[in-house]
Amino acid sequence: MDNLTFALSDVTGGEKKAATRGRRETRVPEILEAAIGVFASQGNGGFTQRGVASAANIRLATLQHYFGSRDSLLMATIEELARRYLHRFHELAEDAHLTPEARLQAVLDETFDALTQPTNLISPFALECWCLAEHHPAVRDVMEGVSEKYQSLFSTLVTQINPKLPAAECRIRGALIYSHWQGLIVFLRRSGSHTPDLSAFRKATGVLWTALGKTTS
Repeated sequence: MDNLTFALSDVTGGEKKAATRGRRETRVPEILEAAIGVFASQGNGGFTQRGVASAANIRLATLQHYFGSRDSLLMATIEELARRYLHRFHELAEDAHLTPEARLQAVLDETFDALTQPTNLISPFALECWCLAEHHPAVRDVMEGVSEKYQSLFSTLVTQINPKLPAAECRIRGALIYSHWQGLIVFLRRSGSHTPDLSAFRKATGVLWTALGKTTS
């Protein structure tokens, strides 16, 4: 009987652990989704655990159970949005059904679609991150890591478009495309009434990116 009681306790404990894992797997993404919105709309100055808890419709104590400090929540939020878009861009850049030129165009189209929609979170989020990185070493490290991954993605596409180019030249051209991509985030956010026709601007950007990939040395 003692053995039976022990075994039942093990089963019950396993169910509790599974339930805890299940709650974490759903709760953490919900918190980070709310945190992304708060950081993008309120900026670093308005980014608080209490504000995120309110946006996620949970108690502050519940949020603090998963993220014990504002800083840990902030870093997780920045890393999550970076992970999402890197994952999406890798999906497009590795689509075997498309030519390398079409993959580059797909990344460009995804960029324009995201930056020009009314609910655009990328631009304000990125601008806040870049400003914060100037004074926050941990954020700076994350942003440098993200930059390296984006440059690698674009360099790989250049290599696929123009395999005869030396590796060093592909890295430079990948960096040029990435720097232009960063510029789009700022330009489309701040140009206001001076923004050119978006359709023509998108097309011209595609010509520029493709030229950087295809032009021989």
